Amino acid sequence: MITRRLACILGLLAVTGLTAQAPIDTNAAIAGESLLEEVYEDRILLLQDTLFLRQEQLEAANFTRRQLEQSVAGLTDTLGQVQAELQQAADSLSHIGILYDRAAADNRRHIVQLSVLSDSLADSFHRGRELRARYDSLVVLDDSVMVLLGQAQSDLLVADSLERAFTDTVAALKVMLQGLEGKLFANQEGLSGMYEQLKNAMMAVDEEVIDSTTDAQYLAHLRVMTDYKVKSRGFTRLFSGAGGEELARYKLDEFRQYLRWSELRGHTPEALNLLAEHYYAQNDRVQGALTYLKTVFLYSESEAGLHARGQIEEQLGKNDEIGRLYYEVALNSDSMNVGNEYFYRYLHFLDHIRTLQHIDARHYFIAETQQFLALYPSVFQADQLHVWVAQTYHALGEFHTEILTYMKIRSMYPESEYLPQVTYALAKVTASDLEMHELGAQRYDDFLVEFPDNERAPAALMAQARLYETELKRPKMAADLYRHLADTYEADPLAPAALFGFANLLRNKLASPAGALAVYEEILSTYGEDRSVGIPALEGLAAISKKTRQYDAAVTYYLDIFQRYPEDNERAVDGILKAADIYQSDLKNLDAAIHTLHLVLDNYPKYRGYKSVQKRVQRLQKKKG
Repeated sequence: MITRRLACILGLLAVTGLTAQAPIDTNAAIAGESLLEEVYEDRILLLQDTLFLRQEQLEAANFTRRQLEQSVAGLTDTLGQVQAELQQAADSLSHIGILYDRAAADNRRHIVQLSVLSDSLADSFHRGRELRARYDSLVVLDDSVMVLLGQAQSDLLVADSLERAFTDTVAALKVMLQGLEGKLFANQEGLSGMYEQLKNAMMAVDEEVIDSTTDAQYLAHLRVMTDYKVKSRGFTRLFSGAGGEELARYKLDEFRQYLRWSELRGHTPEALNLLAEHYYAQNDRVQGALTYLKTVFLYSESEAGLHARGQIEEQLGKNDEIGRLYYEVALNSDSMNVGNEYFYRYLHFLDHIRTLQHIDARHYFIAETQQFLALYPSVFQADQLHVWVAQTYHALGEFHTEILTYMKIRSMYPESEYLPQVTYALAKVTASDLEMHELGAQRYDDFLVEFPDNERAPAALMAQARLYETELKRPKMAADLYRHLADTYEADPLAPAALFGFANLLRNKLASPAGALAVYEEILSTYGEDRSVGIPALEGLAAISKKTRQYDAAVTYYLDIFQRYPEDNERAVDGILKAADIYQSDLKNLDAAIHTLHLVLDNYPKYRGYKSVQKRVQRLQKKKG
């Protein structure tokens, strides 16, 4: 097993070649020096003892083989226990395998190989089951040995093949030990230099190994992307044509981002300036300016930062969008006071450039945010950063990629505080922007089931009801949703609108004028103090009454507009004129019509149609005789 000390040195070795330009944590470096010296010396001594005693250990292995030959008869009864041990040991081998792969890729990390191997050897000669221990140590060595292990495990099921499997395993171990021993002596000078490099390494404060939970969630997300079926859940149209290309590009970006996790460690300020010059050489003014701006945000006081300032001031004016960000933020000491840590300065930079409107700036923001998340995969703001990216995709009109980003957030951050916002946006974009109305309605329903008490729940119900009414042509379902919204969220500003929607459906689609009258009366009694609600309710009551030939009631409702809301000149006058029309045309009561029209003449002398009302009164008086 890997000791706690070995876990520490492995963590240090994993980042040594990747953090040369990161900020220095002096205390961590000093503590790391002492720990590295102690652990390195212990490991080398143990390894030397192990190598010098190799022949004795092999003799011990032969003795064990003879013991196994004597116990072949009883091995069948204990195979179940052996298989349990194999499974338990396999759980610990994945981390060792990863460490070996990284060590083999970089010759400077041979010490990791040797440390892992020494632990494996020490474990193998102190465990009760020497055969299983040798299997464990061989799993990290080579793919060819993995094949051999698989064959050996199969042979264990047949008792008479046990000796041959064990002999092959020991021989393979001996060959590997000899190869590593030769590599050790051949690279003594290089190993010594590596040790000195470790002692003087600059350790970044914010660097950390990838969080295992985040890693597992991300891998699960990638598996979903790999096997994504475009026909699932109504997405046949969503990813057809250009959408299919967008899905393919999204998949590639996700895999590239994951693969950068263990390698990406940012840019030096000098490299950033060179990159900015390259952008300008390619006539990419926006990305060039933003790259210089990044240098200023991240390395403001460095020589490269001062150079970047000069370039920005030469290239940009104060009224330029990026120029304003430079002059108003980057040169403001208060706004830039976020600490010296690279992490916080980078996050501060992203927070500001996400507001830029230029299309190239938006693409630049997405790329920079993905780089930041690759550099800090376990940052607690990761869910928020993904929300920013999704919103930027929306601004770019890339709605398919926006949806995929929301799905990623739901998959990777199930406890995120942004989950209600993300789930609602997922439904809204599906229904409104992609015009997938059936799926959008379903996603609004999913939101309501998951977050019934969220502040967006009334809006989700309203959007769902309108989809069923206008797009899906299912008025009964829409009416039920309107009624449910008004009853469940009575105090919400959308409740009156829901009742109006319900009344209009009863009136126009569901052939229930009596039901519509009752709902309009409910609106008037509950929300009538607000004239923007009360007047439309009275107009609805009057219109239904007139259509059903209840003319006296219609006149009363129209005149109620004047009585209740006289300050609303236009609507009040309109109600008076409609009441007068009913008196004249439907009830044939000219006296009442004249009296009603005088309400306009007496109360609204500034009405733009005042003279026409006067002439109408005169005509009615003549007609009356």
